[in-house]
Amino acid sequence: MRGMKRVFGLVLLLAATWTLCGCGYTFTGQGTVLGPDPDAVSRLDPAFRSMAIARVENPTVEPWLEPRLRSLIRDEFTKRRFITWTDKDKATSLLTVVIKKFTRSTMVAGQQDQSVKLSTGLTLTFQVKRASDGAVLWDSGEQAQTESFFPGDSDGADLRVTDLAVRRMADLMTENY
Repeated sequence: MRGMKRVFGLVLLLAATWTLCGCGYTFTGQGTVLGPDPDAVSRLDPAFRSMAIARVENPTVEPWLEPRLRSLIRDEFTKRRFITWTDKDKATSLLTVVIKKFTRSTMVAGQQDQSVKLSTGLTLTFQVKRASDGAVLWDSGEQAQTESFFPGDSDGADLRVTDLAVRRMADLMTENY
């Protein structure tokens, strides 16, 4: 009886694998056996995958946000291998990041109005433009990311919320349906 359950489980696993492979499903950043399929990993046309960061607009009072986002974007996009970083004068597309809002607030307050649980939030947009004429190739729209934390962990929450926001933007840029 136990052997039958294992065989049945294996058959179900194989059927699910064949179904996913048969419909062309791939995981983000994955491609063919020969390597990543660049057409499957980005919404950008291959002609515009030579990119530079044009600017990061940071109207907040948080000076660490701009360098943190630049670093995370470079690392995440490089890890996913869907663009090649280059100088602005050689780029075919330019990325602009606009930070709309960065907040920290109390989510739960105790009886004496002390913060028991807090929240940090980041709202931003990514826009990719053609380097030659400034035409918009891709726009993320306004995206928000929040992270809750306990008192004393504000720095950790700031790092997590920026990391999650950049990963979310990269996910949006690689959705091909």
